[in-house]
Amino acid sequence: MSKERFKGAVVYSLFGYDRERAENCFDFNSYLRGLMINIRMNKLLFPDWDIILQTDTATNAAFLPLFEKLPIIVEVNSDGTPLTKAMLWRMKPIFHYKHPNWKYTHIICRDLDSPPTYREAQAVKHWINKDTAAHAITDSVSHNLPLLGGMIGFKCGDFVGMTKKMDWNSLFEGVDIDFNRKGADQDYLNKFIYPIFATFDRPSITQHYVLGMANTFLAGYNNNIPDLELGLSYELKESNNICGHIGSAGYYEAAMFKFLRNYWHDFNYLLEVEKNYPNIFYWCNE
Repeated sequence: MSKERFKGAVVYSLFGYDRERAENCFDFNSYLRGLMINIRMNKLLFPDWDIILQTDTATNAAFLPLFEKLPIIVEVNSDGTPLTKAMLWRMKPIFHYKHPNWKYTHIICRDLDSPPTYREAQAVKHWINKDTAAHAITDSVSHNLPLLGGMIGFKCGDFVGMTKKMDWNSLFEGVDIDFNRKGADQDYLNKFIYPIFATFDRPSITQHYVLGMANTFLAGYNNNIPDLELGLSYELKESNNICGHIGSAGYYEAAMFKFLRNYWHDFNYLLEVEKNYPNIFYWCNE
């Protein structure tokens, strides 16, 4: 990567507090637990990155006392956005502009039920070092699409320049997709976004296709994640044991809390907040 300023953001979506649970979705409290776990994990593995939570009015109103006490940026969007279009709120910070630069040089879109690991941080570092506009990871036999909604990243200025889009709403001009349908966000990403960056002539994407996705047609894809030095404690590599793969929906509970107990004292301020919601954050009752 060129010697430009760096400012990264990890972006999540949490919405639909007052909606009926969609099929195959976890209960709402599990996503709140995922938020608190991921705040801890990101502070350890992506310590210089902002954490942004995209949410809707109803969810923000229900949990405002919680959100206000967290080291995150909360951005509130309108209620009623179709299910999978709300998932794409995670791309909104691409377009945050703070004169004379985009506010963020890089953003990564992630799922609240998927904890970050040291190995994932290495993949992200490898992407940043390669200085490409987009990043994609697949790490499970179930990962059979080039772009998965919670395993992608973008270099913001390059994204705007290559897509010719100056705001989030313009991403959907001329797009005929039913975003009420589960999986439609990934249909959108792979039909309208992936072809812009994955081209034969001038590709600008780093692809870590370890498991699942077949070999890309592009030269230089990666079927492994380099063991890069991150400038972090070596002990953080233990985080690779907390879940089955990058993007895993959930974690191994015993392994996760065994790992976090080593850093529990660093997050006493989060425990104090969680004690106000003992029915959600069961670990604060221990």
